[in-house]
Amino acid sequence: MSTPRLGAAKTVGMTDVANWAPQTSEPLQFVTDLLGDTIRQPNPAARVVTDPEEAANIVAAETRSRIAAVLDRFTGDPDVLLSGGVDSIYVAAVAVSLGVRPNAITVVTEEQSDEGNAAVAAKALGLRHDVIRLSAAEVVDLARDVMALLGTSELWEVTAGIPILAARRRLDIIGNPGAILTGSGADAIFGGGRKLPYAVHSAEARVELDRLIRAETAANFREARLVPHFYPALLDGHAARLVHIFQTVRWWQVAERFAPPVLFGAHDGRPVDKLALRITAERELPAEVESLAWAAKSPIQRSSGLMSVLADAARTYAANLPGAQTYSDPRTEDAEAVATRLYLSILEKRQGCESARVAVLSTR
Repeated sequence: MSTPRLGAAKTVGMTDVANWAPQTSEPLQFVTDLLGDTIRQPNPAARVVTDPEEAANIVAAETRSRIAAVLDRFTGDPDVLLSGGVDSIYVAAVAVSLGVRPNAITVVTEEQSDEGNAAVAAKALGLRHDVIRLSAAEVVDLARDVMALLGTSELWEVTAGIPILAARRRLDIIGNPGAILTGSGADAIFGGGRKLPYAVHSAEARVELDRLIRAETAANFREARLVPHFYPALLDGHAARLVHIFQTVRWWQVAERFAPPVLFGAHDGRPVDKLALRITAERELPAEVESLAWAAKSPIQRSSGLMSVLADAARTYAANLPGAQTYSDPRTEDAEAVATRLYLSILEKRQGCESARVAVLSTR
């Protein structure tokens, strides 16, 4: 059966800005809460921008406008949380083009990280670069602190919170604090980390992209998440100046117009996501590091090495359980066996607690 094709695309340029929400200097907006049910309603027909170059021009203008508004509002010395991915590198590059040089902060572990891209970008952009390298023991200690502050042990919340809490080491000593810039939100509205099972020019791809982005944005761009107080709990007063560049109503309205060919393509024979953003990032970066615009990157929980460190800590814990090394070594056995060991130890502790409770009740 032949694959349906997209119809002729309407050109959507900067002349449509009048129909978008006003530019904002707010650190972030809870887009789902502000727009209500409209953000969840399928509307693939809105995705009419199919030219990556046109989309890149829109992304460039919008990023510059957004960061300029933020810098006008927060007049102190800015920082940028530089993870080494294209989103934060691009944000840093635009800030430099606007005449400021934010201090770059990168949090990594001693054992594994993609610190290299962040370091190369910071040097090329002329940024002071504070690299916070966490030992395995520090990662575990921070995990405990994050769980206490957030009131949850949920994997992704805790591992996302560790670098944020670690960054406070730098943020707490700033004398003239300004905006803390992040590329947060780009993945949600641009389909970062996603893959489409259809040809990008097909109608099915447009429908699927619209569904994916609406679902992710509706779930993440809202206040009532698992931990609504996530950033205030971890950053205290710093949270008020932590800027999610791409998490605004206006950015949602911009990205809602982007069709699959704008976001998914290829570079040097390799599939890439966030195509339009990468194109404009390449233009913004100094020539010697423009290749960073095309670098692949895992979520910071993995790329920083945090997940690996905690997984090793789990294996060490499992290896020290009674009788754990009788038949195999949890430090080298497969992950399924380790997870099962840990779960059985939890059941054993629960059973012990229940038995103790029954014993106490029987003596009354």
